[in-house]
Amino acid sequence: MKGILLFAGLLLAICATSLGINAALPSPDGALFAIAILLSAAFTAVILCIELSDGRINDMGDVIRMIETGQSLRLTLAAYGLGCALAAAITVLVYRELLGG
Repeated sequence: MKGILLFAGLLLAICATSLGINAALPSPDGALFAIAILLSAAFTAVILCIELSDGRINDMGDVIRMIETGQSLRLTLAAYGLGCALAAAITVLVYRELLGG
């Protein structure tokens, strides 16, 4: 159960990161990336709660195993969506830094 609490803390850290991205990027870009990250994190948390209530997840290893093997398509898609949104936002931040703007 400690692993699940750690995962929940990680999702909260991701939400804080999205707020930082919103502040770092100009208005339309920052808001869009923040919304994409927050929605993906919310979907991941909701699906994680559903999987917990169904009894399919007991530990953090079960979450990772379900994502890697694709046992839960909903959880897999939500996790990949979250990763893609974070990767896109970081790529834009790095690109803007390299261009000096």
